[in-house]
Amino acid sequence: MKKSKDKSLIRVFMVVMLFVFILLFVYSSLNLKNIDYGYKMHELILREKELKEEVDKLKAQKASLLNLKRVEEIVKKRLNYQYPRSDQFIKVFENK
Repeated sequence: MKKSKDKSLIRVFMVVMLFVFILLFVYSSLNLKNIDYGYKMHELILREKELKEEVDKLKAQKASLLNLKRVEEIVKKRLNYQYPRSDQFIKVFENK
C-alpha cells in the first residue's frame, strides 16, 4: 500500500512539475516576445522621426522652388518673358 501511495505521489508531483514547467516556458516566451516588440517599436519610432524630418525638408524645398521671384527669373531667362508694354494692352468694354 505504501508503494502505491508513493507512486501516486510521484505521479502527482510529476504532473505538477510538468504544469509548472509549461507555465514557466509560456511566461518566458511571452516575455521575450514583449521585449522583441519593444525593440521593433523603438525602431519604428526612430524611423517615424526620420520620415518627419524628411517631410519637413521636402516642404521647405517645395516652398523655395515655388517662390514667385525664382519662378519669374526662370520664366524670363528660359522663355524670354517680357512684361507687356502699355501699347500692347487691348481694352475691352462691356455694354450693359
